[in-house]
Amino acid sequence: MLLGALWMVYFSFGLAVFSMAPLVETIREDLGMNRGAMGAVLGAWPLVYLVAALPSGALVDRLGLRRSLGIAAVIISASALLRPVADSFIAMFGAVALFGLGGPLVSIGAPKLVSVWFDDDERAMAMGITMTAPAIGGVLPLATANSVLMPAFDQSWRATLLVYALISVAVIAIWLVAAAAAERVAPGVDRDSDSAPGFSGAWELLGHRAVQAMLAMAVGMFFFNHALNGWLPTIIEDRGFSSSVAGYLAGSVTAMSIVGALVGPRFIPEKHRIAAMAVVFALFGVTTILLNLEGRPSAFIGLAIMGSIRGLAVPVALVVMMQLPGVTHRNMGAAGGLFFTAGEAGGVVGPILFGVLSDVGGSTAGLTLLTGVAATTALLAVLLRTEMARAPQQPGKK
Repeated sequence: MLLGALWMVYFSFGLAVFSMAPLVETIREDLGMNRGAMGAVLGAWPLVYLVAALPSGALVDRLGLRRSLGIAAVIISASALLRPVADSFIAMFGAVALFGLGGPLVSIGAPKLVSVWFDDDERAMAMGITMTAPAIGGVLPLATANSVLMPAFDQSWRATLLVYALISVAVIAIWLVAAAAAERVAPGVDRDSDSAPGFSGAWELLGHRAVQAMLAMAVGMFFFNHALNGWLPTIIEDRGFSSSVAGYLAGSVTAMSIVGALVGPRFIPEKHRIAAMAVVFALFGVTTILLNLEGRPSAFIGLAIMGSIRGLAVPVALVVMMQLPGVTHRNMGAAGGLFFTAGEAGGVVGPILFGVLSDVGGSTAGLTLLTGVAATTALLAVLLRTEMARAPQQPGKK
């Protein structure tokens, strides 16, 4: 029950992140923004998330899962409700930025819950299931915005976003009811919150070289993911597809990634997880090269490869993080805070820089940048594997 409620909160997270992607050009033109300004809007929440992630990690450890995830659901809903009424760049920037206060509570709370409530051999499966939620939340707007809701509401992007916002509001009640029921059945939803290390746990973890390597990887991983989250429909449109077809194709990529998130982490042996991440990032680079080539066949192949592997990166990285030197379920919030703080440093820059480069050289320039980012992150995964081989094994960890 608790995992299902967490899934719904993470679903609303994905819905909020992806809801604007298929409407980027429509919103941009209506509000009079260029692509650089729209990139700034898409990067607004990662900017706030970057600042909020580390204190959010300590907050999750201290407040516990029930309260922190409830607060997250309220903030996400508020952000979603403010977007349809935004009438300027500043208003839309602020509405999207607000999400950055709730997002890290979900991102950090999810692995914390998995770490506390599941045994070592169950965590990969639980993390994989959890990570399908934002992907499915992303599929909904990509598949329905331009093909269903926009025609139904006379091409009103505001009414379309309002529908998605109301779904997020409903999730608040789902979490509160389910978390309360789980607490009655099995007291301890907030276990270990009284003895959590808070900020001190983060500083201790930074002393481990393997943790440092993982944080560097997170920068590249989130740079790549956030740039694609915001711009993939536009990239596909630039290859000659209509906006509705671009939405379907982008949604198909996300739908395929759901299978990867659900199946992949469970069947990748523990000793091969870091190597698997290196392969995934290398293939990310291949997909951006294919998307940069002329012709639709290469675009289809690139999108198919991306969809097959995209769901693996984050859940596998989070499971590996649970095994890093110094990381335990007591300081998992602090570890998650570090991971997502580093990641959103890349997440802030990714969509903004992609938008700026697209103003200059189209999506081709942005895709070239992403190829380099993917290759660099693959090399960092190799470095992490080396550091893990050198690190002393912790008691109680395999």
